[in-house]
Amino acid sequence: MGDAKTRSLRKYEAPATFVSADADLGLMSPFGPYIGKASLEAELVARLNRYCDRQIRPGAGAEFLLPREVVFEPGEASLGHRLEALIRSYVLGVDGVPAGKISIDVVWVVSQYQGSSSPVHFHTGDISGVLYLKTPSIASEQDEERKTYISGRQAGYINFLIGGKQRFSKSLISFRPKVGDFYVFPGWLLHGAEPFRGEGERRSLAFNAFVEAGEA
Repeated sequence: MGDAKTRSLRKYEAPATFVSADADLGLMSPFGPYIGKASLEAELVARLNRYCDRQIRPGAGAEFLLPREVVFEPGEASLGHRLEALIRSYVLGVDGVPAGKISIDVVWVVSQYQGSSSPVHFHTGDISGVLYLKTPSIASEQDEERKTYISGRQAGYINFLIGGKQRFSKSLISFRPKVGDFYVFPGWLLHGAEPFRGEGERRSLAFNAFVEAGEA
């Protein structure tokens, strides 16, 4: 009983992993949520885009749910199978134990054009994720990249936030979207997509999933 309780509690302990080091000082980032990043296969991205192209009127923007047959077919080559594998890798990497039953609740696509943003929000599932299917070209990209999310950057980055302005702590991380990049994170983690100035479409896919605890 004692060993089982110890194992179940150990998942709350952060690993002593250095994120940077020099000759005098190593730095660790031991607290807070984990964000996973993967790259999805080009064929899967292309297959999803072919479906989405039939649902979206160019230049108009849209948001719609993906039907279950689009998510879960064809079998092991499906988006649903890939999502489940990524969730299992995420849970094992963070908690150190295999996930139990995984239920993908909803999958949807958001198509946006210049000036559109997704205000900071959280999701309802245990685990959520964002996959980029298309990205726009950014006007004055070098000028925008010198800015930050807080100073009004308009480069279409995705931003994750936690906490506030605490000294000696970090509360924000930003990622430039690239086609095929997939981010997995706790559903409660605040995140949002900033607007962009430029030509083309930002097309992203998101999901919510519920995960039952596995055996410790």
